[in-house]
Amino acid sequence: MASAILNTYDVYDFSRLPNPLRVGDQPCTPPEYYASHYHPQVGLLEYNNISLPHMHVMDLRWKTNEAVKMINDVPIDTVNFNFQLTGLNEIRYSGLDYNLDTRKGEHYLIYHPEGDYYNSVKSNTYIEVFHISLDRKFFASSIGADDAWSENIQKSLDLKRAFSGIDRTLKITLAMWNLIREIQAIKSPGPMRSLLIQSKALELVALQLDQLKEPQVKSYDIRKDDAEKLHQLKIYLDANFLSDLSLSQLSREFLLNEFKLKKGFKMLFGSSVFNYLRKIRMEYAVNLLRDHALSVDEVADILGYEYSQHFSAAFKNFIGVSPSSFHESKKRYQTNA
Repeated sequence: MASAILNTYDVYDFSRLPNPLRVGDQPCTPPEYYASHYHPQVGLLEYNNISLPHMHVMDLRWKTNEAVKMINDVPIDTVNFNFQLTGLNEIRYSGLDYNLDTRKGEHYLIYHPEGDYYNSVKSNTYIEVFHISLDRKFFASSIGADDAWSENIQKSLDLKRAFSGIDRTLKITLAMWNLIREIQAIKSPGPMRSLLIQSKALELVALQLDQLKEPQVKSYDIRKDDAEKLHQLKIYLDANFLSDLSLSQLSREFLLNEFKLKKGFKMLFGSSVFNYLRKIRMEYAVNLLRDHALSVDEVADILGYEYSQHFSAAFKNFIGVSPSSFHESKKRYQTNA
């Protein structure tokens, strides 16, 4: 079935709803609250956001109904940073001769002043995106022009010419995941919330810029048949992350020696096999604590920890808060809701 083609401004009334591509004075949500907007074709959009004079930070959750192609054709004067936490977003920007289709665990930067782009999503899917917008002048003054990469960016900003740093998406690193989780966990009211979010969001942007400026290893440096095996391995890990896995077992299962498995996985996905497993296990733990009536001990048991304090230490290292604090904040929100 063909995708429904819709203009963003026919779906969302930005006189009432926050525009993630703008900064400054616009509607914001309370710290622990996800506002929602429903459209019969597009589905349910839930968001938590804060908008400041030079920055807008939004955590978006989108449960789609139909397959849709959303078209935006309004000029933009912000630099935007997209972190795809779940799902797939197919994106095309006019003026760029490459696409920025973004899968779970990938990110990209985009400056596109013409505002002419579209994104396509499939029906009945769940997408979560963590998004930061920075005012163009603020971004320009922040990055300076101390190297060739920054000089090229400054020139594009001066000419109001589209750029994305490099010609593809990159993997969200563990440090980036941790910062995103820390920002999502900030519940302080008033100015404290603004200061904490600004600080951590700028740190996240700095990590992204550092990664964009590094020499990148492309996936075609890995043999095609090995790359296919590694992609199958990742699919296997996504489905079996609660199992007790070892490198030797995975090596035999996917017909790769341990060196190729470790090096190739890191090159393709930006993480070691076991850091990737740790990440998806902790994401699963967050979902269990947030969406189910389970105790910390029960979640630790599901994840295979013999001692719940070991789980608590791993959870806090990944999310930034202890599972008991996370659990209590959820209960307080439900009590006050």
